Amino acid sequence: MMRHPWKSVTAAAALLLVAAAPAPAKGEWTPAWSASMWEATNARQEVAVDNATLSFAIRVGAEGDRIRLRLSNEYGEPLTIGAVSVRRPGGKAVPVSFGGQTSTRAPAGATLVSDAAELQVGAFDLIEISVYLPGAVKLNTVHGAGGAKTRISAPGNFAGEPFVAVRTADTRPLLAGVEVLGKAPRPVIVAFGDSITDNPGCANDAVPICRWGDVLGRRLAQEGKPHVVVTQAISGNRVISRGAGPSAVERFERDVLDLPGVTHVVILEGVNDIGSSGQRRPDGTTAPTLSHEQLIEGYRTLIAGAHRRGIKAVGMTILPFEGANYHTEAGEAMRMRVNDWIRTSGAFDAVIDMEKFVADAANPKRLDPALQRGDNLHPDGRGQTRIGEAIPLDIFE
Repeated sequence: MMRHPWKSVTAAAALLLVAAAPAPAKGEWTPAWSASMWEATNARQEVAVDNATLSFAIRVGAEGDRIRLRLSNEYGEPLTIGAVSVRRPGGKAVPVSFGGQTSTRAPAGATLVSDAAELQVGAFDLIEISVYLPGAVKLNTVHGAGGAKTRISAPGNFAGEPFVAVRTADTRPLLAGVEVLGKAPRPVIVAFGDSITDNPGCANDAVPICRWGDVLGRRLAQEGKPHVVVTQAISGNRVISRGAGPSAVERFERDVLDLPGVTHVVILEGVNDIGSSGQRRPDGTTAPTLSHEQLIEGYRTLIAGAHRRGIKAVGMTILPFEGANYHTEAGEAMRMRVNDWIRTSGAFDAVIDMEKFVADAANPKRLDPALQRGDNLHPDGRGQTRIGEAIPLDIFE
């Protein structure tokens, strides 16, 4: 069970600020964007600032007339947030408050949920979020964002105005979620996985769209479905052991079960567990050899967690990876056995045999060369689009 220290922090803050807090917003809150946060382990992954403003550009997946932010300091030390604002590109900055205050303190391990900010957004609109940090701090609660880099200002508070970045970072600290306020509750689908789902190098305006969850969200909208799709994935993640960030089993409560309105989780993960099994680590040690039974037990844990909350679990078969740098014949045999279990066990509420949609017709053990980046592991924008388009929409009814 993961600890969630922010729950008590948020409750205490509400008690302290009840007199100053604005009236509750009327309507239903829906997650419209999310990021699965992990702990930076080196200076390249951290974002170090001293009296500077950060700016993040993200694309929301649902419309609303107000938004609120979720800022995570899950792995960090206490820090002061001096000011936060949100705007549409080229628009006026709207201040964001926390318990009625424009400045707030983020304790170690805390996640803060903002007050409602009056900003009208449409589905798939781009928004810009600015956070001013008055002190010197090394931010280590982050998510990969090489395709939509964090912009960092010269010294000073620029939360209320545009600024020219003096540098950028390939990770995005603090911002864990954006919710929108609508008139009615919306069913939420979580795209859950590793780098194939996360694709941290994906740009906001990439053509073709380079995250399958975003492709799925647009397809649902085009069909007039009320569903919203958010992505909770970490590049390098594994199902049952720690690779990059907490394992899928460890983070499932935080990233899926604790989100409001979730009806389905679509799981595409496991290739990193297989590829790292028995492999030599950079420190010279050897990783434990993993059995297919252990990986299957990890899936069963995820499915059981979803079912306890009335959430349907959708499984995808693990994609081909022959030719990838950690491919072995033993790993291929494990992938085949696990995929056979995914297809035939009946453990998932629905199964998408995704490997068949992206495999090379001449060699089904490899990704189609026309759908990948060239590393025989990661689909490119064309491959991501193929994945998103191959998902039957009727499984979400």
